[in-house]
Amino acid sequence: MNEESDFSEFTRITIIGCGLIGGSLGLTLREKQFSGQIFGIDRKEVLKKAVECGAIDTGSDNIEEGIINADIVILATPVREIIQLLEKIKPFLSKKCLVTDTGSTKAEIIKNADIALSDKYDFIGGHPMAGLEKGGIKYAKADLFSGKPYITVSRKNNSEMASLKMSKLLKKIGAFEIKLSADEHDRIIALVSHVPQLISVIMTNMFGQQVREGYSEKCFKIGGNAFNELTRVASSPFSMWGDIYQTNGKWVTNFINNLEEMLEIAKEKIATNPYALEEDFNKAGYYKEKMQED
Repeated sequence: MNEESDFSEFTRITIIGCGLIGGSLGLTLREKQFSGQIFGIDRKEVLKKAVECGAIDTGSDNIEEGIINADIVILATPVREIIQLLEKIKPFLSKKCLVTDTGSTKAEIIKNADIALSDKYDFIGGHPMAGLEKGGIKYAKADLFSGKPYITVSRKNNSEMASLKMSKLLKKIGAFEIKLSADEHDRIIALVSHVPQLISVIMTNMFGQQVREGYSEKCFKIGGNAFNELTRVASSPFSMWGDIYQTNGKWVTNFINNLEEMLEIAKEKIATNPYALEEDFNKAGYYKEKMQED
């Protein structure tokens, strides 16, 4: 069975939130020759741009219009809005519809999906590890998910077909699936995404403050490759991050505490024997190689 026939059972995919992620999903589906309708739900000015760039076929700011007869509904909004949407979309869902999301935390979303959708509708949490430091439909890309990990979190109440549908969707957009529990997801994503975002913001602000207090503004151009890479996501819009830190504060705080402990150890080594840091550098080199292996 070829890829297209394997996906031909889906005739309508609805994307709520046509920003960077939602818009990129639409562009990817169209580039991969999805033959059904891609319907967007968002503000009218966003929908206009999404239609113009080819991310969706049509759209509306009316939830009912977009949800009825959808085979897959993708909630691509900030986390708190995803949670609110679960109740709003329920009256219009068909029994065969798979609901998924793209939120950056999962425990709160899954808990609320269990309450809102119970065992009557399928829901699988999703998180594409493919964002950019910029947001909005104008930054959407058809290749955003190609070869990228896409974490999924299933529920006990789902039908047997739910996971198969989700896997077909991810295969269609070129991502590879990693299945985790909600707690596993929130723990590891706090470490690899949520804490690094804070570090990027803090380091950028430290640098900016130093320049403003004692240097010419020409020094804003000094940042080398390491600093630029470390702070690449500092300009990420806050619109999604407040929800993330509210719904994953436990694990973010846990790793901040771990980081403080490790920095104290590093300070002690610098004060007493800087060459003792070699072990840390060697260990980091080993782990980095493991991260880059195919």
